[in-house]
Amino acid sequence: MKTNTVELAVHLARLAPSRPAHLIAEDADTFRKLAMRAKRNAENYCNGYVEQVAYDKRVNSIHRAVAGAVEPYADLSATIGGDPRGCCFYLKHSKLPGNTWGGAGSGFGVW
Repeated sequence: MKTNTVELAVHLARLAPSRPAHLIAEDADTFRKLAMRAKRNAENYCNGYVEQVAYDKRVNSIHRAVAGAVEPYADLSATIGGDPRGCCFYLKHSKLPGNTWGGAGSGFGVW
């Protein structure tokens, strides 16, 4: 099940009600793109298409992009996982619901 970008935008709007809607929509799209990059990177590593050094470099690149993307939202953090069998990108905030089998404790999975 893929996270609907609109659903993600609604949750982001609740976290930053004064942020303009067009920026929230862009942020939701950015998070989706970062999630897809993280998933693709983990799949390529697990399938042996990239070496550890290249994998680490790509993960660091994603972390830098995430740091800028979460900045407008107070107390929002992101977790990047390396197991491509499930969700590889989670947003964590006390007001975000859990949408994966891990529940609210694991965060809001972005697919």
